[in-house]
Amino acid sequence: MADEANKAEGGLTRPALKVVEPRVNVMTPWTDDKLVRQKIADRLTTVIEDQEAPFVISLDGRWGTGKTFLLTRWQQGLVNDGYQAIYFNAWEDDFCDDPLLAIIGQLTEHFQEGKLKAMAVRIGEVALPILTGRLLGASLKREDLSRKDLVADYRTQLKTKREIRNRLTDMAALVRKESDRPLVFIIDELDRCRPTFAIELLERVKHIFDVPNIVFVFGINRAELVKSLESVYGEIDAGVYLRRFFDMEFILPEADPTKFCGFLARAYGLDSFFYGMSKNSNASIHANEFRSLSETLPVILGRMGLSLRDMDYCVRLVSLAAKELKERHTVFPAVLALLVVVKITNPELYQRFVTGMATAAEIINFVNERHRTCGSGEPDPNRRDLEWVEAGIYFADDREGVWEQLTLLTDGKPLTRPELLDETTREMNGDDRRSKRKLGNLRAGMEWFSRQEVNYEGSVGYLVELIDLYESSVRQ
Repeated sequence: MADEANKAEGGLTRPALKVVEPRVNVMTPWTDDKLVRQKIADRLTTVIEDQEAPFVISLDGRWGTGKTFLLTRWQQGLVNDGYQAIYFNAWEDDFCDDPLLAIIGQLTEHFQEGKLKAMAVRIGEVALPILTGRLLGASLKREDLSRKDLVADYRTQLKTKREIRNRLTDMAALVRKESDRPLVFIIDELDRCRPTFAIELLERVKHIFDVPNIVFVFGINRAELVKSLESVYGEIDAGVYLRRFFDMEFILPEADPTKFCGFLARAYGLDSFFYGMSKNSNASIHANEFRSLSETLPVILGRMGLSLRDMDYCVRLVSLAAKELKERHTVFPAVLALLVVVKITNPELYQRFVTGMATAAEIINFVNERHRTCGSGEPDPNRRDLEWVEAGIYFADDREGVWEQLTLLTDGKPLTRPELLDETTREMNGDDRRSKRKLGNLRAGMEWFSRQEVNYEGSVGYLVELIDLYESSVRQ
């Protein structure tokens, strides 16, 4: 599953830097379903299993939220349950001039033998006038064609379209007769296609494949598809325009970052590595750091509203840092967790911070603003954990300066350097219950960091050298 093992001293396996996407297990497609996506697939199956009328569904999810994982495994699960189900990655075929060719090609490839295979091949043969007409049209100028030619061409294409629909109807009816289920066509990655290809594919499905006993399921990032269409077709209401193609729309729920991070930690081998380091060095520091990372990183990822793909990249950076870890050294979990997230969500701010041009307060302000715009926006159930992270980054940035400002706030005195504190903390007066709790947590956190045997004040420069290519121009 992971890259080839990297052996450290003592036979310890270093964490992997990449986890290869596992192939779908034909017999048990959901065996690696760590995010419990099978429940969503089961609901989709309930929606389509008795569907006889033409039906088109969209499954909307941001990039990196696991749509492809769900759709590929659902398709295999449907096949195992006796469905004729086809999975088609539209992005891989958007080089075709006409999506009709791609869809029919998928049909003929799916059916391997028997009457259904013959019917699929025949549909391809029937579609030739449309496909070749499109190719010829590209090489002929409109003025070279007489009105008679244009009318004849239109009639030919109309007749061909009707014959394709009739033959598709017969094929789907045979699928229903043999399996007592509809023919299911799953089309993924539509939003990544050329806008013209995406629209033509939807139009082909709407006007040609709109026949009984065929269900289409589209995996899309709706927001990105809308942007793509508007960039080409101008000031159209692309959202309303898209809705006319779908009979039902579903939104893929966001994954639980704690569960997903736990899965990634095991997949990259971080858990066994840190616990192995503790065993080899006869010290609990590494096991404790892994537990701290396991608690801290999901809290920050959830607050920032990151996709599964971005979460994977964050854990990959943690693996990169761990690969260089020496026994009884530290990866400063609170600081590392925040740095890797800021690195991928705001590279410019990350660069400024690691070179000493931005403060910890700016980092925390960014995280809070990101939570308001990209996260849930709801109050954090893990507020204390986040305040501990804030204390860590404050300590690493300007231990004495921040401590002085927190003391002034606690005592109800004016701040002398308010820019050292984030906006939320700066507005606290030290009197109300909420202010006392947060200020107390920040001060307690900074006191804890000061008691540690490792040098948290030099943690930023140290960590940047582990997760980046920097050798100079970073904080020491």
